[in-house]
Amino acid sequence: MKALLTFSMASLLTPAVAPRPEHADLGNLRLDQVQYIQTHNSYHLAPDPTMVLYLLSSGYRDGPDWSGPRLARATAYSNLPLETQLELGIRAFELDVYDDPQGGRFAEPAIFRALAERRLPPASAWDPDGAMKRPGFKTIHKEHYDPRSTCPVFKDCLREIAQWSARHPDHVPIYVMIEAKGGPSDAACAGLCVDGWARLEGEITAIIPRDAILRPVDIVSAWPMIDAARGKILFFLLDEDDAAESYRKAAATKGLSLLFTGERPAKKAALPTRRARWAILPKPGDARMADAIRAGMLSYTRADSNTEAARTADTSDRDRAFASGASIISTDFPIPDRRYSNYAVRFPNGAYIRCNPTTAKELCSRP
Repeated sequence: MKALLTFSMASLLTPAVAPRPEHADLGNLRLDQVQYIQTHNSYHLAPDPTMVLYLLSSGYRDGPDWSGPRLARATAYSNLPLETQLELGIRAFELDVYDDPQGGRFAEPAIFRALAERRLPPASAWDPDGAMKRPGFKTIHKEHYDPRSTCPVFKDCLREIAQWSARHPDHVPIYVMIEAKGGPSDAACAGLCVDGWARLEGEITAIIPRDAILRPVDIVSAWPMIDAARGKILFFLLDEDDAAESYRKAAATKGLSLLFTGERPAKKAALPTRRARWAILPKPGDARMADAIRAGMLSYTRADSNTEAARTADTSDRDRAFASGASIISTDFPIPDRRYSNYAVRFPNGAYIRCNPTTAKELCSRP
């Protein structure tokens, strides 16, 4: 007992040592001097076996280039829940959002109606709690053939990120890419109409405290250092130029301020560098990446798509993306899917964020 009391007193008298923040070695780098690996469609769950059967046998097509069998092949990947991804060290995510202001738009996605018509019960129940009947943005890929999601309600996705962030206040900045896929009557609007953009920002700030969000207005000139932005979350609009312009107009009229809009130039167009803080260049060999780097922009590219790299264990695009200097490298395979191969997208040290060897070459070489 005496020994125990002595130990307890010593513990009380010893000054507490603050835990070392994650990626402490990156703290004095700017955001444009680090590379993140991001999960593509971070919420995505592959179609279940009954859905796959429908895609393979029904004759369904999504446009002239996408037959059902090709869609089944391209969507055959699943991501872990967002909180699990955060625990693994992933700090960049992509969420697709659909405006559903009345609720019920996705209460019965088209593929489930098609299965019912063929008397094929789905292998897994859809929306057993009725959450999809309630108003609010939804996070799914495609209602017609690929709706399964780890967090089909957008606020639930945000809540996972917010709660993890609150428990780990020293985390490096978290990136959230938003792809706005429209509302029920938004044919005349790119991305979302003005009220839709306002509702979207309202849902974000209902879950993420405003003081935890790093906004475009907060970036005066250069990107901040990692240490100065710890605990922050950044929201980017990962959409075509017309949707970015739609958001900018809505921001001007509604006082919106959360989303970083990017430049996504046409295949051979020059990269404008005056209006946006980041560039969307999905092909990792895009020569315009150098223009984005010179302009101090963040940049986005993809390491793989449609499960093809994993099926063939082809690392060429992944390695090209690593070497490109891109700030954000998107993948469907942050860990291997052993059905296909050992293909995965992680940096050589096993991490999902590192010093960018192109934009901070001299700093990366320091011990």
